[in-house]
Amino acid sequence: MLTTLGGRQLITTQVGVLEGRAVRAYSLSKRQWRSSFRFGPAYFAMVACVLTAGCTVSTNGTVVAAPTLGQAPRPVPTAALSSVLLSPREASSVVGASLSVASSRQGLYENRPLDDGCLVWGQAQRHTYEGSGWTAVRVEELRDRPDNADHIIYQAAVAFPDAASAQELFAGQEAAWSRCDDRRVDLRDPGDPDAHYWSLNTATEQRGVLTITRSQEDNPGWSCQRVMTVTNNVVVDLAACAMDVNDRGVELALLIVDKIAGE
Repeated sequence: MLTTLGGRQLITTQVGVLEGRAVRAYSLSKRQWRSSFRFGPAYFAMVACVLTAGCTVSTNGTVVAAPTLGQAPRPVPTAALSSVLLSPREASSVVGASLSVASSRQGLYENRPLDDGCLVWGQAQRHTYEGSGWTAVRVEELRDRPDNADHIIYQAAVAFPDAASAQELFAGQEAAWSRCDDRRVDLRDPGDPDAHYWSLNTATEQRGVLTITRSQEDNPGWSCQRVMTVTNNVVVDLAACAMDVNDRGVELALLIVDKIAGE
């Protein structure tokens, strides 16, 4: 830090540790500081570690490379996909209701998009992942009761051969979701003669989490938040439905991300 005192510029340093030696806080002129302060090998090694984010430092100041330096995370195996999904107890703690597994599957859903490709309301859809190279999927539906549920969660973990493939799928979804921004869509079930309109808000991406919310017009307050994010070689694809769902979908998706990180 530069400080002016008596017409001279002084450099003030903080107390720190360099090559295992304590450095006292002091004030010197630029010339005095340069002559008294020496950049040792440990300093330059520390800088390299900060730039590469791949080192550990022992308590005596020695810098050593981390065992995983330069290595990509090991892909999550297919066998682990079911275990990274949230248990009913984990999901219940977020939504404040007692949930149980209503259904599970190892395949994608087969809903069809609108003519312009809009299918943002449907999680884990074959149309979304077609041609992406996905290798496996696990999907579960959680409800607080079988009929007229107050809380519904659809959670899916979709595996890819590697992290780059998963990231490529995710990168293309922001544009795909934007096709549905601020739309009014009829999501009636097949064979239902009555229209059921939902209003979609604007898709947003923040810190690697893509979200959009749809609200049911004939049931004010009932809404579903669709969430997609990616970590390692897994895309987390989820929808949470409840009265005034807010960001519960994001909370649930990030819990799954944490579980994947622990694999």
